[in-house]
Amino acid sequence: MLELLKDWQGAVEINGTKYEDIGSFISSNTKLSGAIDIKLYSPVKAAAPEAVKQDIQRAEEEVEYRITVKQYMTKKADDRFDFMKKWNNDNPMPLRTMVGKITKQTKGMVYMQLRGQAEATCRCLRCGRDLSNPVSRHYGIGPECMEKLGMMRMDIEDIEGISQKLTEVSWEGWIIKSAITTQEEI
Repeated sequence: MLELLKDWQGAVEINGTKYEDIGSFISSNTKLSGAIDIKLYSPVKAAAPEAVKQDIQRAEEEVEYRITVKQYMTKKADDRFDFMKKWNNDNPMPLRTMVGKITKQTKGMVYMQLRGQAEATCRCLRCGRDLSNPVSRHYGIGPECMEKLGMMRMDIEDIEGISQKLTEVSWEGWIIKSAITTQEEI
């Protein structure tokens, strides 16, 4: 019967005694008789050497994403939702759609360094509302949201200037993974 377990990589417990692997049990020369109670434990994966971990992290930091988040990630904390206050010093994301890198992550959150990026779209990158002006659609932000970002004196036809200003909009902080509606590698 133990022949079936010869390739098992994890720990085993046989009749109440735990062994590092099946080979440890066999080398102990323990004789079995009667009923045998066997418990198998999942193999423990060896931790990657520190150099490998650093290479993996560096590779992840080089990947850029374009993300869009739910509207509540662009709002300050309130009585119903205090995430921004607890995790980001009450500094909400300035735009719903931004570009950047993941620098840390947990099971439910990512920490990102983000910046704005002009793009042709029918929905505002800041608030998500439909854009009707063809020029606003060219860089992805409406005149009201331009004002809220401090670009109020800009000529709406100054596409290069507005594009430059959008790339200057930056943010760094924690984002709830479930708040990310789209995430694409760029």
